[in-house]
Amino acid sequence: MKEHIEKKDRRIGKTQKSIRDALMKLLEEKDASQITIKELAECANINRKTFYMHYSSIDAIFDKIEDETIEKFLLILDKCDFFHDQFNEYAFFTSLNDVINEDFDFYQKLIRANSYNFLLIKVKKILKDTLIERFYKKLNNDKEVLNLYAEFTASGIMSMYIEWFNIDSKLSLEDLAKTASNIAFKGINSILLS
Repeated sequence: MKEHIEKKDRRIGKTQKSIRDALMKLLEEKDASQITIKELAECANINRKTFYMHYSSIDAIFDKIEDETIEKFLLILDKCDFFHDQFNEYAFFTSLNDVINEDFDFYQKLIRANSYNFLLIKVKKILKDTLIERFYKKLNNDKEVLNLYAEFTASGIMSMYIEWFNIDSKLSLEDLAKTASNIAFKGINSILLS
């Protein structure tokens, strides 16, 4: 019985991955609003009935991807003990890289798909809010300055990863993590003074 459930779970996961991959492929060609369920099902090599067994709409796929991505990002923040005084910024970036490496092609397509920028904006907001919460007491409760610090740091981190994906950088993800860690948490002087 347990073996039957595991096979079914694997099939469900495989079908959902196929649907998600097909969606990413179609997003390379057109905007999300132009993609039909029929077209998506054909690209995923399934029928529409199978699609509806897993999702109610194309927006439901985006919602699921968004929830999963945000959940992974929040786990990284928890895992890296972001609120501890001895926060290890390099561990944060290597954990982020681990998540990216789990499904590299998916994240690359996600970042390159202009129609999916709202997820990147949400992830940036989570990071910004976390930074504000983390550094609130350290900046003498000056909310305006704190907001600017957090915006600068969160935007910089997101922009570095987006740029890295968009230019097909020769820099490894590990080197990107080191660079992002130095710049985001030690400032430009970490480069100028080295």
